[in-house]
Order: sequence, then structure tokens, then C-alpha cells
Amino acid sequence: MKQHAIVVGGGTWGLPTALKLQDEGWQVTVLERFETGGPFASAGGSSRLWRLADTQVWRSRAMLGTLAAMERLGERIGEPVFRRTGALWRDDESLDDVARALASIDQRYVRVPAAEVGEYFPGLRPDGRDALFVEEAGVVFADRLLAGVLREFVAAGGDYRPNTRVTRIAPDLEHATVTLADGTELTAAQVLLSAGPGTSELLPGLNLTLPLTPYMEQVVYVGEPGSTPPAPDLPGLIDCTRSDEPGVYAMPNGNAGYKIGLDVPLRTLAGRTLGDDLDRAEWPDRTEEIRARVERDLTAIVPNVLATQVCTWTDSGDGDFIIGRTHPSVVLACGDSGEGFKYAAFMGEYLADLLRGGDGDAEFQQYWNPDRFGSAAVPRDDFSPIGRH
Repeated sequence: MKQHAIVVGGGTWGLPTALKLQDEGWQVTVLERFETGGPFASAGGSSRLWRLADTQVWRSRAMLGTLAAMERLGERIGEPVFRRTGALWRDDESLDDVARALASIDQRYVRVPAAEVGEYFPGLRPDGRDALFVEEAGVVFADRLLAGVLREFVAAGGDYRPNTRVTRIAPDLEHATVTLADGTELTAAQVLLSAGPGTSELLPGLNLTLPLTPYMEQVVYVGEPGSTPPAPDLPGLIDCTRSDEPGVYAMPNGNAGYKIGLDVPLRTLAGRTLGDDLDRAEWPDRTEEIRARVERDLTAIVPNVLATQVCTWTDSGDGDFIIGRTHPSVVLACGDSGEGFKYAAFMGEYLADLLRGGDGDAEFQQYWNPDRFGSAAVPRDDFSPIGRH
């Protein structure tokens, strides 16, 4: 008889995990409140930035594991899920730490003097800060990855249930019971809770309190209307925060234009959980602020707004993921902290191993352990900008 697993949340981490388990002979049910990749999903959109650069050595080691995992996932679904573009990381505080972390995993980088940033990122306005150019960085094809994984999961016999809201998870020693909004109860030997901003409302059934703060975020696609592509094929960009303005993260996005966002949330979700807060309206002031930054700093790109997108991300109390077994029948994966998608392929393998009874990587679990907050599980009001972790 096949082992049965329920995955609550068919998004960035849940769906690749479900496919991995299904391939290994489990019977897997995915319960997705909305639709994978839809307008209310936190994992919507066509692209995400991935990079190995970080200020922490252990984080760079974790991200190194994503490269091989993305290759394997691409082979599994029959199409590549990422491409390398390189990325420029500009800052006046974090460069030495980033260089140290990259060296620890034998990754090449170039130290770029402030006046020469345009040689690595054409059209970037110098602002007096040095930068690092990192070859191992690029774009995850987010929509392609999710659509391909969902297609293959269903083809392999997986049970995918969109528009299905979970209201409670109740574990015991041998299984866990999942209650749906219509009163239906499902049981499984293992449950993965990977519900993004909807995680907090399911923690009471697990007798857990965690410091989670879901935020709204907005990105803008810019370029020349009618051109193919509408923007040059530039590298990715991490332009870290300064005292007088927030940082910028940006990436090429083919025919959609160059994608850019400010490293500061729009707002906190009502009640610090997804609940019924489904407002995904564009903020015109944020759109103009981003457009103006493009016009000032990214001079190789025509500063026309082609489209906007609003989505969610969930910060943890310290900016690190919250991942681990909380009960004999439950594994928790939350607190993406704005970096979940670059780990999508990696987490599919990592979380599947935890559900099979594995212990996970000892160093990663030191930082990701759900028990690390103890009694101080109070959501914070701030967040960790890129380069300040």
C-alpha cells in the first residue's frame, strides 16, 4: 500500500515536493486554496531572480545546492527552468561579506570599481559605490516551472485540488487529519504545511506560535512598447539600500520587459495573515517611484511602464526560513522571506527527504529550525533588506 501525503499549498515549495514524492511511489494530494500561479498566489509571475551571492557563508552554500536541483527539475519536466545572466551586486557595506561567502563555495566574482559599473551593467549610473559582478546568477522561469511541475504531477497520478481551503490540521503520532472549509476531513501519514501567507491561520491546530509577517510587494516591467524584446538583455541587479532610499532588485524578463522592484514592502496583510485580504491593486505611487528610478539609474532601458504585478511574501522573525518537522506526521515549510522561488527545485528534494523521515542538513536546520524562536515568537514590524541580513 502506498504511503499517503497531503501537501497544503500548491506553490513554490509544495508543488515540487509533491512531484518528488509522487515519483518515489507515494500517493500525494495537493490542496491549493486558489490556483497554482494564479492572481492570488504568492508564487505568481513569469520570473524570479536567483543568485549565489549572499552575506552569509551558509546561505551561499544552500543556494549552491539549487543549481544542480534546477538542472534535475528541468530534465524531469522536459524544459529548462532557469538561465544564467550574471548579476551585479552594488553596495557600500556588504561587498566584503558577499565576496567571502562566494569564495567559500569556490564561485568567481569580479570586484568592480564604482566608476566602471557600466562595463558590467550597460547604462547603470555610477553612484560612488563599488560592486561585485557574479557569473552564477540569473532568472528562474517561475511560470514555466510551476506549470511544468503541475502537469507532470497530475500525469504521474497526483491528486491536485485547486480552490480548496484548509481550515485546520490536527496531527497525532501516526497520521494527521486535514479539515477543509466544507467540513470534509482527509487523513494522511504525512502532511506538509507550505501555505505561504496562509500558514499562520493553520498554526493553532499544531499548537504552534511563530513570528510570521506577510507583506504585499509590487514589481514593474519596463521597456519600449512594440519592440521585441522591449528591453536589452541585461544582467540581474541587486542595488542595495542606502540611507536615503530603498534598494532595488531587477532582472531581464524577455518579451515582458525588464522587471524591477523596490526592496521595501507595500504593506502588511491585514491581521498578519492571508485571511481574506485579497486586494492586489497596483499602487500608482509605487509604480511611478520605480519608473523614476529606472529613468535615473538604468539609462539603457526606456522608462515606459509595460505592466505591474502585486504579490505576497512572508517574513520570519529573523529573515530566515522556518523549515522542519513539528510533529511525527507534520513537516512545516514557511517564512520564505522574499527568497522562496530561487529555492523551489532545491526544496522539492529537501522537503521530500524530511517527509520520508530524513533529518535534513545539520547546518541548515540550525538556522531553519521551527523551535528556534522559543517563547519570543512575536512578529517583527521591520524586515531585513538585501545585504543587511
